[in-house]
Amino acid sequence: MLAIRKPSVRASYEYLVKEVLEKGEDMVTEDGDLCREIRNVVVEITNPKLKSISPKYPLGRNAVEQYTKNLLYGSENKFSYDYHSRLFKYPVNGTQIDQIGYILEKLREERNSRRALAITWQPLIDIEVSKRKRGSVPCLQYIQFLIRDKKLHQTVLFRSNDLLLAYHANALGLIALGEMVAESLGVEYGSYTHHSVSMHIYIERDYDYIAKYFPECLQYIR
Repeated sequence: MLAIRKPSVRASYEYLVKEVLEKGEDMVTEDGDLCREIRNVVVEITNPKLKSISPKYPLGRNAVEQYTKNLLYGSENKFSYDYHSRLFKYPVNGTQIDQIGYILEKLREERNSRRALAITWQPLIDIEVSKRKRGSVPCLQYIQFLIRDKKLHQTVLFRSNDLLLAYHANALGLIALGEMVAESLGVEYGSYTHHSVSMHIYIERDYDYIAKYFPECLQYIR
């Protein structure tokens, strides 16, 4: 387990990549990919207004902006799921539930609630998809919001998180969602906490990215 507190997503990203490559353990996924992993990584971003993108992030600003847009407004891509739909149009019993709408309603009614949360896993869909080879199921599982001391605090849980290529965009996109919720509630956005059960890097698939952006870490994977 690893728990850290950093002011920004950028700072946490640059720190975590080195930590995982140096101190993580190797594992092979069910799809046959070699990863280096640290289990149960918890990151608190104390000043989420700091949104600069690390020059070491291989996919850059475009990936962050596209992820954020898809999360907040939806995507035309056709997958077994997308996060916007799971959060704003959660499918159950032939209907759709706006979980973000529920969160806003709940926190307007009771500022101290611990029930302002949303999930993405839909067992009727995702269990069957997960049986397929390389079936695509949600990595983000859970989002919760708390209002404390007149500030909104956001916590998210990922079952699995590609640190090198996804975490940076994931965290900044979810912070944008948190800011949207905070603005709707008329409160200040306080902190963002990101819990990844499996924080990992694909050390064979993404070797070239590691060599280009984190050459100082090649000594740990050769």
